[in-house]
Amino acid sequence: MNYIAHKRSETDKKEQLLLEHLKNVSQLSETFAECLNLSDYAGIIGMLHDIGKYSNRFQQRINGAEISVDHSTCGTQEAFKKRLSIAAFCIAGHHGGIPDIGGRADTENDSTLQGRLKKNTEDFSAWVNEVDSSKFKPISEPFTNDRIPYNFILRFLFSCLVDADYLDTENFMSNGAVSRDSGDELPFLLSLLNNHIEKWQNPSGKLNILRTNMLNECIEVGRKSSDKLFTLTVPTGGGKTISSMAFALNYAVKHRKKRIIYVIPYTSIIEQNADVFRKIFGLKNVLENHSNVDFKEIDDETKTQMMLAAENWDSPIIVTTAVQFFESMFSNKPSKCRKIHNIADSVVIFDEAQMLPLDYILPCATVIRQLAENYNSAVVLCTATQPNFQSILNLTDKSNKLQLTEICKSAENLTDDFRRVNFKYEGKLEDDEIALEIKQCNQVLCIVNKKAHAQKIYSMLGESDENFHLSTYMYPAHRQKVLKKIKQRLDENKPCRVISTSLIEAGVDIDFPTVYRAISGIDSILQAGGRCNRENKRNSSECIVHIFNTDEVLSYQQTNTDAAMEVIKKYGDKIYLPDAIKMYFDNLYYYRDIDKTHKVFDKKGIINGLTNLEFESVAQKFKIIENDTKSLYICTEENKKEFDDLRHGNYSKELFRNLQQYVVNLYERDFKKLDEACCIEYIDSYFYILSDSNYYSDKTGITFPDDNTLKCIFS
Repeated sequence: MNYIAHKRSETDKKEQLLLEHLKNVSQLSETFAECLNLSDYAGIIGMLHDIGKYSNRFQQRINGAEISVDHSTCGTQEAFKKRLSIAAFCIAGHHGGIPDIGGRADTENDSTLQGRLKKNTEDFSAWVNEVDSSKFKPISEPFTNDRIPYNFILRFLFSCLVDADYLDTENFMSNGAVSRDSGDELPFLLSLLNNHIEKWQNPSGKLNILRTNMLNECIEVGRKSSDKLFTLTVPTGGGKTISSMAFALNYAVKHRKKRIIYVIPYTSIIEQNADVFRKIFGLKNVLENHSNVDFKEIDDETKTQMMLAAENWDSPIIVTTAVQFFESMFSNKPSKCRKIHNIADSVVIFDEAQMLPLDYILPCATVIRQLAENYNSAVVLCTATQPNFQSILNLTDKSNKLQLTEICKSAENLTDDFRRVNFKYEGKLEDDEIALEIKQCNQVLCIVNKKAHAQKIYSMLGESDENFHLSTYMYPAHRQKVLKKIKQRLDENKPCRVISTSLIEAGVDIDFPTVYRAISGIDSILQAGGRCNRENKRNSSECIVHIFNTDEVLSYQQTNTDAAMEVIKKYGDKIYLPDAIKMYFDNLYYYRDIDKTHKVFDKKGIINGLTNLEFESVAQKFKIIENDTKSLYICTEENKKEFDDLRHGNYSKELFRNLQQYVVNLYERDFKKLDEACCIEYIDSYFYILSDSNYYSDKTGITFPDDNTLKCIFS
């Protein structure tokens, strides 16, 4: 009997032999695991993962019988018999997700590993006639006495398995038609970067000289250092984006790392950073990947193409968000975990690292430690306002074996050299006062905390081509168009007044003479200051960042605001001083952890879940964005073809990449308002399209049924 793993379309009817699939997946898994010297273990997992398909019932199903067959439990039980617990977890989860370990009282009806081990299976004994398990090398389980690294090594091996499984299935189902270009080698990309920065090597002007000195220091440390954990503290305006990449590429080439992963806190600014890198390294070498599109788990082989559209980060430069990165590292699902093996043996840069979420700072620090200790990766924590990351890292391991190394030591005393603005605390300002002051400015940026607040103040300015609004109620391509208009007006010295949420304050290359910032954390206020006199073309005494109190503060920001007010009381307008920044973060951590139990830094008990091998439970708990959001697609004249493909189920990687530029992520309460107004079109119950254009303004983005004022003015 020929045992079959996959069968192509009804017209082709080409079959892939099961043994061929097992061998292919095993060999690919071995290749993926080489960087951590786990090839032998990965190879065994690959050979065992689908042995349940040797049952007669599965073969009936693959030949058209409409029956349900659980084939993964078979390999799970076989791996456990061989005392390969990691393999058992991986095989159990290679379709639906890694299960929790469960308890001895679990029955075969429970989805835990303990339940799966008690489950009756189909007769799959024919596997021993084709797969020679005697050739499996004796394998010892890694980290059986230390649950934390055990978790992350298990996720790494799971990633090797599911990516190999997807890739081999994709290759067969497409008859080899899917072309995957992994991009150029890192030494070539380093030569491109060197060509790009060569023009800066003979700088003129004080700031350019300082920037070039810091850049060269980053290059030198990258060429010489063998440390694993780094901080890069560069003042705002110091050019840390290129400097951090210069360090990373030089380090990666020296140590033969596979890729650079650039992690950014905001989805809203990822496009700009990715575009900077694409201009230097070329389109094919930079993968922009984030959570605007959430690929759904579909355990149905007839919908393979949607699953295969998920990214596996097989590219030399990845630009992603902290949400995508950390939620993938704690996920148990195949589509999210595919990329994990490509995170190993890399250089990972966390830009604006001070923005790592405090509720999850211990789990995030644990990931950072595991990347350095057990994933053979180097990590850079990059920011202009550096918290005491060493103390945070020490909370994950009292041995303090890993120490942080500052890359750019010369930047420690350059705060005043790069300061181009003055800060002024204005006290409480009402909305009409803010609007009035903004109207009197020729060019001004006002940053507030809430999207609705931004829309309200913008509406108070009145309709004019001189006024602009930015928030995540606007889809990314829309924001980019508005930003382009703003930059053009600033370059031409035309009147330009912008009301924005915080999306504009980190990393956006834009320059205003005056900035208003609603009270927030000191780090956010300093980031806002980076949008003022950015090019240093004006006298700093004339460029003011006005800090004002408002009732419109998000609940989760209150602790940051309280800590900031203490700093303002002591330091007044000199909140940019290193001692002021240190006081802010000390206050912030004290207010959050006043009982010194550190529980507030692990709000959901993630570390305890890792210790108890609760893979599914941890994945469900670890949500950096607490409120679940839904991705709402906005159909425009320029993307009608993509929406036709979406409606007809023509899913592809290219489709989802294009659609990322036309999506607005809405909290459940906002989504419900539009849904109750019957203006959302459902596609396959997985995708949502705004069907009534009256609820999307070309000025402010999404509007809601009860926003009558906004609809009247901007529809």
